[in-house]
Amino acid sequence: MKGPDSEEFLQGQISCDLTKQQEYFDGLFCNEKGYIITNSVVIKNDGFVILLREDVAPLLLEELEKFSKFYDCGINIAPQDIYGKQSNDSFSKHLGKAESNFDEVDWETETMRNFCFDISANYSGKYRLNETGYIAEKFVSYEKGCYRGQEIIARLKYLGKTTKKAVIFSGSIESLSNMDGKDIGKKIFETKHKSDQQTQFFVEKSEYYFNGNKIIPIANQWDLIRD
Repeated sequence: MKGPDSEEFLQGQISCDLTKQQEYFDGLFCNEKGYIITNSVVIKNDGFVILLREDVAPLLLEELEKFSKFYDCGINIAPQDIYGKQSNDSFSKHLGKAESNFDEVDWETETMRNFCFDISANYSGKYRLNETGYIAEKFVSYEKGCYRGQEIIARLKYLGKTTKKAVIFSGSIESLSNMDGKDIGKKIFETKHKSDQQTQFFVEKSEYYFNGNKIIPIANQWDLIRD
């Protein structure tokens, strides 16, 4: 995205504060009801580069073009090489190439386990911030001005009571129950690679069972333990 009004326009669309003196930003694009269209990494340089999954890019472009016509800026979709860095229990995304054996399966594994899973077209517009497991302080500025979805996101922080968090299990898990056999939680994301399947739920703190068998999370926001 380029043009004199690029920063002003994006400020009204994304959850992070692009006026800060930094180059990389993690942010969310949401609709008016607070449902996440996509997560993204925004790089501020000569204009702005917005990194996101290829299949969700046309959906975001369609949303942005509803408002960009009122600003002096241009938006286009172009392929980009990106790579990931895993360090100090965090996963970050960067523009460019890096020598690595890291493949798509590794990428989805690490982004899910670090609660920064990339939203695809299938998941776009289905979940709010609290359901995804994204760390709010990483993706959201609560001091900046208005942006799409801000009212709902602020309400989740200041008025919502935390009764459920993101919990991730190895394998393809269709449903969860507690020790009493009661169905609990909401299934959110699932990776479907045969070599490495994972499932994320938005669920209360409990012992977890699937098909009558107790299962142990591999990543758990209730205690932030990663096995």
